[in-house]
Parts: sequence; C-alpha cells; structure tokens
Amino acid sequence: MFKAIKNFSARVFGSNKSTARDAALIDMLTKRLRGSYDASRTTDEFRNYWANADSYDADSANSKAVRHTLIARSRYEIGNNPYADGIAQTITNDLIGNGPTLRMQSSSEGFNQMVELAWFQWTQAVGLPQKLWCMAHAKHVDGESFAVMRRNPRVGNPIPLDIVLYEAEQVQTPYLPFTEPGYIDGIKFDDFGQPLWYDLMHSHPGASNGQRLDLNAEQVPASAMLHWFRVRRPGQHRGIPEMVSSMNAGAAARRWREANLSAAERAAILTLMMETPMSPDEADAVAPFTTMDIEKGLMSFLPMGWKPNQLEGKFPTANYESFNKSLINEMGRSVNMPRNKAACDSSDYNYASGRLDHGTYYDSLDVGRNSCNASVLTRIFLVWFDLAIERYGWLGGNSEAVGPGARLHIWDWPKHRVADVEAEANANKVKLQSGQIGLHRIYSDAGLDIQDEMQAMATAYGVPPEEVRKRLFDVALPPVQQGGAPSVAKAADDAVAAAFRTLERRNAPMKPNGVSHEN
Repeated sequence: MFKAIKNFSARVFGSNKSTARDAALIDMLTKRLRGSYDASRTTDEFRNYWANADSYDADSANSKAVRHTLIARSRYEIGNNPYADGIAQTITNDLIGNGPTLRMQSSSEGFNQMVELAWFQWTQAVGLPQKLWCMAHAKHVDGESFAVMRRNPRVGNPIPLDIVLYEAEQVQTPYLPFTEPGYIDGIKFDDFGQPLWYDLMHSHPGASNGQRLDLNAEQVPASAMLHWFRVRRPGQHRGIPEMVSSMNAGAAARRWREANLSAAERAAILTLMMETPMSPDEADAVAPFTTMDIEKGLMSFLPMGWKPNQLEGKFPTANYESFNKSLINEMGRSVNMPRNKAACDSSDYNYASGRLDHGTYYDSLDVGRNSCNASVLTRIFLVWFDLAIERYGWLGGNSEAVGPGARLHIWDWPKHRVADVEAEANANKVKLQSGQIGLHRIYSDAGLDIQDEMQAMATAYGVPPEEVRKRLFDVALPPVQQGGAPSVAKAADDAVAAAFRTLERRNAPMKPNGVSHEN
C-alpha cells in the first residue's frame, strides 16, 4: 500500500521531490485511516459488553424466536412485579381511558349528530372501549396487538360488524418459506412493502385445553386486520414489548427486595449467638454451631467463658429505598412515565417537578393516541360507515357514491388530568380573551364537542342554543364600550380602588398633632 502511495506522490509532485514529502503524505493518509469513534473500538475492557451487538435488519432482529421469548418474559414480569403491572395498567388507563368520542366534520349538523349517535350505540354493543383498552395493554406487554374486523350477526346492533382480538403468537406462519421474498413470520407483502395478508392460527399455540393444534393458518386480508405496534426502525413489521429495555431492572428490583428480606429473616431467626474470647482449653467445650432452644420468661446459665451476642437488625439497609426508587425510575423511563406515577408515590415531589416530568409523559400519550387513530379507530370507522350507509340508507344508500367529505371526522380523547385545575382554568381564560385559542379548541382538548355541550346547556337553562352561543361569545370576547362611557368593569375597579384608599387613610399612622401622614 505504501508503494502505491509513493507512486501516486511521484505522479503528482514529480519523481525528483524529496522523500520527506512522501513520508508526510503517507503519514496524513494513514492518520485518516486510523480515525474512528471510541465506541467503535473493541477493547479488552468493553469486549464482553459489546459481544451481543449485531447487524441484523429490523425483521431479523425481531425474529419469531426472539419475539416469543420476550413476550413470555414480559408477561412473567407483569405478573410478578407489582410496579411493572402498575405501570402497564396506568399507561393503558391514561392512554385509552373510557375511549375516544367520534366527532363528525361534515357540513350538516343533523347528519353529524345522527352518525355520532349510531356510532356510539354500535361501540357499546360490541364493547369497543374495553377492546381498545385490551389492545393498548397487549401493545405495551407484548409489543403488538391484533384484531380482525369480522361480520357477526349476533352483535346486537343493526350493523353486524364485530372486532375480534387475537394474541401475537397466533399471527405466525407455520411453514415459513425462507426463499420467498416479501414474506416474514405471519405477514405477506406486495412489491411495495404493503401487507397483502396475515397468517392467523385458528388456536393459540400455547393452548392446553386438549384441542389439536391446526397448522393450517387462515389468510386474513390486510384490509380486515388491525395491527397496532410502535415502529422504531425502518423496515420493522413486528413489535416487541415496550419495556424490553427495562425488564432486567424489574428482575433486579425483585432480587434486591428478596435479598433484603432474606437477610432480615436470618437476623431475626438467630435470637442469640454465643461467642467467647477464651481459648478452647480455657472455656467449656461446646460443639461448633450447636443450637439450643430458649424458653420464654426463663433465665439460663451459660457455660463458662461464653457470652450471648444478638445480631443487629440492619435490614433493609439505609440505601434500600434510594436504590429501589432508582430501579422504578428505570422501569418507567422506557415508557416516558415519571417515577412518582410509576411508583404511585408523590411524597417527595413538589408541584413544579411533577408538572415538568409529566410533560414528556403526556407527549408520549399523544403520540400513542395518534397511532391508535391511524392504525385502529379510523380503519374501523370507515368500514362501519360504509355498512351504515347501506343499512340505514344514508346519502342514497350507496357507499361507493359517497364522497370523502361525508366521511370527515376527528376523535376527541379524554383530557389529560392536571393537578392544579384552577391554574389551568385561569390560563385558558387568558388565552381565550387574548385570542390565542378558541373556545372550540378548549372543549376539544377536554374531549368534548362544543355543539353538544351548548345544546346541553341550553336545555339545562331553558334558553335557546343561540342565546348560549351569544353568552359564551361575550365571555370569550367582551364587547368594546362605545362613546368613551366608562364600562361596568371599570366602574367596579374604580370603586375597589377608592375602598382601598379609604382603608389606607384609616390605617395610616398619626402625627403627634393628630394629623395623618397622608400627602
């Protein structure tokens, strides 16, 4: 290599140049070849640490064997670690809650309310909020959740559409053709990387109810399959448990707890230990590790030269609590959950730190809700809407002739809970009166439809909806006073200021001659 570099230098600089320039060029090029990152070097110190690093693509890294092992261990951790179980339930409750509400966006309010009512009745008939909760929980624990939209005449609603849930192990290919391109475990793709169908096992591979395992998988069209998971790598088509990076932390937390408990038990079981400073020839002979029962309320005479010694109860140690908090923080960090929420303990938190930690958590929940909108809810709604058009005769009864404008909709999710409701209300008031936000946006952020709420308020107050709308508008944007006449608010402010001036005069210190210090 150095000879080639020397020949290149001769062609560029001429053969009569000094060899010093050749040496400088060789040194410069070899320095470039030696450039690297510390993390890319395989040293003896970190050789074992990086031993398991690989260069697999996303689907190969998340192979069938790897996914099934992670799923089994994740479920075991959830079932045996109360903190991991609480994190899974809390994040699912915060993500789904009671489920989102459909809000149609077509130009006809009457049509919107009719569709929203029919959708609500269908969701209650099939138990969609509960199934969404189960899918979100499975997505957290297993890394992915599956559901198939099937026709079910026994659904108890004019729309015979049902959502049937399946576990991740059931979506697999019994005899995967490794030489066929575009085919991974459970999913077949077209030339553009879009799923064509999913292989669905008729029964769970781990079922123990005596049924024979059917290795002939059902090919479910991609248009009927709901697959919800978090895509974290380009080319990733299957999910892994969301707490995979912190599962070992949960196991370490249990080991730490059991070790402290075992040490405390041993210290408590050994009531007394006998020791002697004397040599074996001077003290009475006692066989090593001999035990003796001590009766309650009695005084015992000890052998000569032996004295009792009681173990000190030092368990759990002083750093047990701090180390346990650190492990809980690691477990919650993998899903952006603050420690006080993961531990269900805010005793050492203040209000400012609590709000700061929850900001990242709420952002993560919003990302998850948008993912649910695209992967689950909107797909279900579009199929349901076409069936409803044909069943109820909406818009002519032909779903193929209905344009996209009639299908426009959004989802109102339950509002994130805040600790200081009054502070948030004052902040919304300032934004509203300064024009930074509209009243419809405040209602939408709270998971409510402003049109429905105004109608409900009008009914409750016994006034027309237009009057409620006018009053809300006056609150949001107070009318400007004309002609320079003082407004009622200004008159009230002047009265309050005058009252304070009177109080100041009454409470002002007096001079010796009885005159106050008022200018």
